[in-house]
Amino acid sequence: MRRGLATAMAVVMAGVFGACDVIAQAADKPAEVSVSGRARVISSDVVEVSGKRFFLYGIDAFEDAQTCFINGKPWQCGSNAYRALQILADEGPMTCLQREDTDRKRRTMTWGTCKIGSKDIAQEMVRQGMAVALRDQSTDYVATEDAAKKANAGAWAGNFVTPWDFRDQMRGITP
Repeated sequence: MRRGLATAMAVVMAGVFGACDVIAQAADKPAEVSVSGRARVISSDVVEVSGKRFFLYGIDAFEDAQTCFINGKPWQCGSNAYRALQILADEGPMTCLQREDTDRKRRTMTWGTCKIGSKDIAQEMVRQGMAVALRDQSTDYVATEDAAKKANAGAWAGNFVTPWDFRDQMRGITP
């Protein structure tokens, strides 16, 4: 009888501790956040939807002040990228699904995959040559970037430094 009671208690305790582990794991994982509404463009890769700011997940767009070169002549790729995102945002209500980034430099930022209808906004920015795939965050847009490069879309028609190298140069950091 004692052995049966001890076995039953062990089973109950294992269930309790197992349930606590599942609850703890669920608490560690943030709930999926989806926000919909009209988007306001903050920068060439940041939108605000219903008061929540999202960096477009998986891409890095040209900085607003960034200049690229086409046929040896300066081309304002940053302001063109900003305008391209404004045009996309004007197409209708946007839905952003919050995504996680584990990179220590980026994890404090709110990232999202944003769509208008079925159109993925980040993918469209890359397709137009207004942004590049952020490969260390996601490989979702690498194929789209390869196609944009082959088509000489946007900045791919000339020469540019990546947005992350441009930011480093602006800070006085040489790659």
